[in-house]
Amino acid sequence: MNRERKKMKFEILLERYFTNFHRILLLNLIFAVPSAFAFGIVYLINHILLSTPVIFVYFLSIILLCPFYSGVVTVVRNIARGDEDVKVLSTYLNALKENFFSFLLHGVVICAAAILSYLSLSMYIGMLKLSWFFYVLLFICIVIVVFVTFTVYYIPLMSVTFDIKKRYIYKNSFLMSFGEFKNNFFATFALAIVLALFFTVTVFCTSVTALVLVCVGFWVLLLPATCTFVVIFFIYDGMYNLIVNKESKKKNIEEKIQNGGKAPAKTEPEFDYSEIDLSSLKDPDAYIYFNGRMVKQSVVIEKLRAKEAENHADEPSD
Repeated sequence: MNRERKKMKFEILLERYFTNFHRILLLNLIFAVPSAFAFGIVYLINHILLSTPVIFVYFLSIILLCPFYSGVVTVVRNIARGDEDVKVLSTYLNALKENFFSFLLHGVVICAAAILSYLSLSMYIGMLKLSWFFYVLLFICIVIVVFVTFTVYYIPLMSVTFDIKKRYIYKNSFLMSFGEFKNNFFATFALAIVLALFFTVTVFCTSVTALVLVCVGFWVLLLPATCTFVVIFFIYDGMYNLIVNKESKKKNIEEKIQNGGKAPAKTEPEFDYSEIDLSSLKDPDAYIYFNGRMVKQSVVIEKLRAKEAENHADEPSD
């Protein structure tokens, strides 16, 4: 019997995205409400309260929106990792309630990073005509900005996934910007495709009014959740496995110290897989998310079949 062809990563991405497209639309519409308030406040400050608009005021929208973005990250994370029947509204509101203040702090940090990146790039670009040496500095600056961007990929996702201190969130996110370079590259490549499609549509706008309507429409219906989805899809597994393995190693070291230097016995945690439908497990080499961790389908199949055999053995014979 021929085995089915293993799906490529981009195939799985498209499958999960379009299967949950109605949830993506709903999530974007929910996020559009705080977006309207945030952009309205920024516009009010910059064009009415201030005599001359200041570009840095626009960066304040990052701080205002970041708490509400926690709901977007949580819902999209569940979709990207393959969860079924994701409850968009309830998941969003629970994430907003649990992460509001921590994401407000993340917003301040990310806003500061964005302002510094903008200032650095603007300064070196403006100095290119003075000396060739500024091309070198500009290149170094671009590399730093790229890794800062990679770090920002992980901060919100790690915050809604793990209950760890903020300093470890920033430390781990920074380390993963280097250590998970391949996944970060693919995430950025997919993000670039999404943005390229968006800018391609804007090219055909023949008036300012049409351009504004297109930009608003894309933001309200697609961009926030879609961009978040493609990034999380590529970085989630690597981040999750690294953090879980790190915590497991830390726990083993602590147990070894408590046992007088002896390594703790390795025990496989027992989970009740009975609620999983055996017929839904089509690919033994694929993974499913169950009870807070990624589990290979072959392991679940083996456990379920062993449980069935045990139940049949316990049945009284006629």
